[in-house]
Amino acid sequence: MRGIGLFVLLLSLLLSNRASAKPRLIISSKGAESPSPDPTFTDDTKTVTIPIKRAGNLIIIEAQVDSIAGNFVLDTGAPYLVLNATYFRDMPHLGDRESNGVNGTATGTFKTQVRNFDIGFDLHYNKITADVVDLSAIENSKQIKILGLLGTQIFRKIAITVDLFHNVLYLHKLDNKGNLADQERPFAQPDMKTSFKNMNDVLFIQGIINDKKLWFAFDTGAESNLLHTSAPDKILSSMSIVNKSKIVGVGGLRYDIVYAQFDKLTIGNYAFVNNRILITNLENLGKAYGQSVDAVLGYDFFSRGIFTINFVKNEFEMYIYKH
Repeated sequence: MRGIGLFVLLLSLLLSNRASAKPRLIISSKGAESPSPDPTFTDDTKTVTIPIKRAGNLIIIEAQVDSIAGNFVLDTGAPYLVLNATYFRDMPHLGDRESNGVNGTATGTFKTQVRNFDIGFDLHYNKITADVVDLSAIENSKQIKILGLLGTQIFRKIAITVDLFHNVLYLHKLDNKGNLADQERPFAQPDMKTSFKNMNDVLFIQGIINDKKLWFAFDTGAESNLLHTSAPDKILSSMSIVNKSKIVGVGGLRYDIVYAQFDKLTIGNYAFVNNRILITNLENLGKAYGQSVDAVLGYDFFSRGIFTINFVKNEFEMYIYKH
């Protein structure tokens, strides 16, 4: 796992009504973590279908921790299962965590183990490790009860498909070679297909802006695309500024945010046009990931189509909405 201890970054990107982002929670931990247990599909189930609810640009699905059911954020920017301390502070303590972030220090963070974790009626996990963290900033921002975050490790043995147009999440069982059966695919032929690197439980996809290659962290918990202020001038000069903002975090720390648009973003074999992005300093985000980050692909990107992530074969596919 990345880093040492637990690093929590809460970045409130409070912009005009043209753009906003959830208070960013990035978790990293030191030392070896036990990988999430393999999921169990009920009987002959090949695909589990889960309704999606929306809170702003966040993807919300219902899951159950032991006897408590409620809302979880689908968040590939988190490494594993994260539980909200507001509702799970009495869970067994398996070890304390040190946590801090640019917006202040999180207290009462600890490691625990969940006996039974279910997504829908047909996908089950036994004895899954989780971190218990204060997620009240997300709840306050979105005015919705959030039990936790569903991070990357939960899905490491399966594939997921997200269709935001129909508000449906599909969880796919793979064969012993990591393949998804053709009859289980929600679309016959993807418009875009590319590979990704899974580094410290973060998905990195290579893209091109203005002939410059960048590594993008793919984050379903990011409500906007993000670009590091240290990006090459050739990239920054190709963008048109829409809005500038200066926000103040806990402790009086100030952050400069630039909201911009640019013409072409190439991912895999597909060129996306009319793109939007927030330009800000991603240095602390890189420290949390244990890997430098050029940029982040968030809602502005993945809302353009139905996308499938095969976590076993490290493949990303997208069927682009035509409307």
